[in-house]
Amino acid sequence: MSSAPSPAPRWAGRHRGWKLAHHLVPALVMAAFLIGLGAWALLLQSWLFGIPLLAFGTGTVVSLVREFRLDPDPVDPDPAPVTTRNGVRAATRFAFRRNSPAFAAGTVGLGVIGLVAALAAVGRFVLLHSGFERYWTVAGALVLGVIGFLILREGLRLLRIASAEQAPGVYLTRSRVVVFGPLGLDEMYWRDMESVGAANPRGRTPLGRRGPALIVLRGRRQDVGSSGNDGDAPHELLVQVEFLLADPNVLHTALLHYLAEPADRPELGTAAAVERLAVGR
Repeated sequence: MSSAPSPAPRWAGRHRGWKLAHHLVPALVMAAFLIGLGAWALLLQSWLFGIPLLAFGTGTVVSLVREFRLDPDPVDPDPAPVTTRNGVRAATRFAFRRNSPAFAAGTVGLGVIGLVAALAAVGRFVLLHSGFERYWTVAGALVLGVIGFLILREGLRLLRIASAEQAPGVYLTRSRVVVFGPLGLDEMYWRDMESVGAANPRGRTPLGRRGPALIVLRGRRQDVGSSGNDGDAPHELLVQVEFLLADPNVLHTALLHYLAEPADRPELGTAAAVERLAVGR
């Protein structure tokens, strides 16, 4: 059995130790700022602003602790079933992070605190104050409400993934690639796939020197329609590298290999595929 080709690694390993701490400096500063601002608001007896700010700062600290506790060693791919649009299929899984339901529920609660505090601040201070002080209060409440809404939306997304029976990850089946993760559930047939690449979002490099933030599976452009246009834009299936517990280099190599070698796809979902990927590293 031939092994998958092994191109030069495009991604470095996850940050760990001091390098991880240095990478998270902006988040550490933000946590300290939120906690300090919340404590100051409580000293001024501004409960409607102090409590949510302390909650946001504490939530940031919890997220940072989770980053430090994350095992930096990659998780090996393994055979696992996946639910597709056409039923359950055998697949080789490359794991994504999976948050616990408790963490997801806590994130939802944090967002609710922000929204409730914003609404209460507007309802109370708009009636009690006038002039310039009223505008500052309303502006602060709006910022608090927007942050609370964004956190609530993220918490609901995490809760949907955490409560799903399907484990998040990238699944390679004989007929298609299925991605279930932060962007929801999406899939693409091998026959519709044109290329596999890696890229950063336009104007940003979220992972820095570690490597590209996205593995991009590009579909074939559709035929020209009867209206005479250039056809629909090709479908793209995106894999967010930052959420991968598996080695993105191994996933990228596997995608390239099985796209180029259709005769090897029947082994996906079996120990033979895992063996091939282990030999190809």
